[in-house]
Amino acid sequence: MESIEPFLNAAQRVLHHPSERARLAAIVTRWAGQWRGKHRVLDTSQSLHGVFLHFNQLMDGKWVQAFTFVATRREGVCLRGPDPDRTRKAHKLRRNPLDAAPLDALFEAWSLHPEARPAGHAVEFFLEETPDEVWEACLAEALDSLGR
Repeated sequence: MESIEPFLNAAQRVLHHPSERARLAAIVTRWAGQWRGKHRVLDTSQSLHGVFLHFNQLMDGKWVQAFTFVATRREGVCLRGPDPDRTRKAHKLRRNPLDAAPLDALFEAWSLHPEARPAGHAVEFFLEETPDEVWEACLAEALDSLGR
């Protein structure tokens, strides 16, 4: 699980209370632990906009960011997804288009939660607003929609 450490170290600096830091570590560790398989990888990145932990999946021969945990000083920590660029990717290569149906199904499932905030073609769940039961439900929906 060394791939989540850079994200956790940076994201925990955004959170002020130790209990929030511990909760974030537990949630991200659980999600990363369930994101297994030869067609799934985790990737971290950092920019002036924040720190990101990308959950990528190979779909139709293309790597897609299924969803991302984001940490910013201004907004805190949130989960954003499914991939907001999925519509463009579905039409990018006309010979071999991406079947975005699993990501669309995940979007529909996540949109039903009252804690979900609209974010363009994606939704966001903020750490402080989302109870643990919803985090578990969202993880189950992601694994169901994208295949276990």
